[in-house]
Amino acid sequence: MTQPSHVPASTQGQDFPDGSSGRERLLIAASREFSEVGFSAASIATIALKAGVGKSTVFHHFASKDELYLAVINQAAQEFGQQLDAVLSVSQDPLQTLENFQARHLEHIERNAEIARLVLRELLEPGSERAVSLVRDVLSANFSRLSGFIAEAADRGLIRKDVEPASAALLMLSANVLFFQARQVLAHLPGFELADKPADWTGCVADIVFHGIEQS
Repeated sequence: MTQPSHVPASTQGQDFPDGSSGRERLLIAASREFSEVGFSAASIATIALKAGVGKSTVFHHFASKDELYLAVINQAAQEFGQQLDAVLSVSQDPLQTLENFQARHLEHIERNAEIARLVLRELLEPGSERAVSLVRDVLSANFSRLSGFIAEAADRGLIRKDVEPASAALLMLSANVLFFQARQVLAHLPGFELADKPADWTGCVADIVFHGIEQS
């Protein structure tokens, strides 16, 4: 059977937005290839083929595979950072702000599932220099946004003065990552009934972080 003439053979089975540029298709194809086979096994030639461009186009936009890899993740991180600037405001009720953050964060990683799995795969690789670069150069900006909000809320007396902002931020982020990565398995935990209720989950996490479990 011949392939439809209006769809390039190299992009058969790929899902690209209408009118997407070569660079945009490269980022989409690369995110899939990296998440499926990992950084080391990913091939620039394969990525170019799936994006429907030549290898020369890849190196026109990105100097190396490392640069393409970081660009894939950075694009999603910047998108989320723009959302955070609107969500993390000390002018709002701090509990509501944390609930909004937790919900937006989970929505973001589920909407960018391939990239999220790529990040997790890299972070769990022992001794990975790319993981260090990933945390330092890409993920740290949004982490600092959240921990900075918590620190400012403490300074203003909106939450406990002795809270450790970075640890609180890591608890919130880690909770969503675990929920995203293992929600189908978590459904089998005794008494855990929120696997299919992401909105309830994010609200519960924010409430526990904000109020704790100590009896008042």
